[in-house]
Amino acid sequence: MQKISPTRPKAFLIDLDGTLYFKGEPCPGAIETVNYLRQEKYQLRFLTNTTAKTPKMLHEQMQALGFDIYEDEIFNATYACLQYLRAQPEISCHFMVDDAVKAFFKEISVDDDAPDFVVVGDYGERFDFHALNHAFRLLMNGAELIALQKGLYWFSSEGMFLDCGAFVTLLEAAAGKTAKVMGKPSETFFKLALESLQLSPSEVIVVGDDITSDIVGAQTMEMQSILVKTGKFKSDQLEAPVAEPTWVLKDVSELAQLF
Repeated sequence: MQKISPTRPKAFLIDLDGTLYFKGEPCPGAIETVNYLRQEKYQLRFLTNTTAKTPKMLHEQMQALGFDIYEDEIFNATYACLQYLRAQPEISCHFMVDDAVKAFFKEISVDDDAPDFVVVGDYGERFDFHALNHAFRLLMNGAELIALQKGLYWFSSEGMFLDCGAFVTLLEAAAGKTAKVMGKPSETFFKLALESLQLSPSEVIVVGDDITSDIVGAQTMEMQSILVKTGKFKSDQLEAPVAEPTWVLKDVSELAQLF
């Protein structure tokens, strides 16, 4: 374990899937760690790239797993996207998202023929040739591409699954466009969480298992970070890391030893 920071942080931005739970079960010591951080009066925000669920659905899931987490502490890429679209005057979208998530965007105008944006999130088995080709044509006709996140794969109790980022990358290559990313590691996402805390980056620490989203995002925002060796973590990622975590821990339960 690396040297303890001389400055006690005021808040933590903690990833969910892979950090607090994995394959539907709490990670070792994760529930106790959240309870400890609450006891120590740290402010908490939970940042996740999960796009198949709304913050309300994620809150219900985390409560069912036994976590003391509040709905307004959860920031996911779907929420960030809604805030971004709200700030765009009189726009329309073609949504490639789960039906429950699409309802979350009910205030945004839908246009499946000539939209301003194609919004891509978790679409599961509906990512077929027809759906992808239709999105490709919309992009070629002038629509811009929004990715709720660009993760390439995720884990469930059934094994590994392709994530929406794989299909976003396909559309980017085919249409020659670069997606605007709503989730981690985008600055937009982290700034949203910091604004809710009313804290500066130097007062907050990011905790996560994914070096390409959690740690890259923290480094971009000049925040300290903790990489945990659970979830998506692979040991070879530390040989030539795309970003340097401040600390590397076996799992989130070791966080209490640092602060």
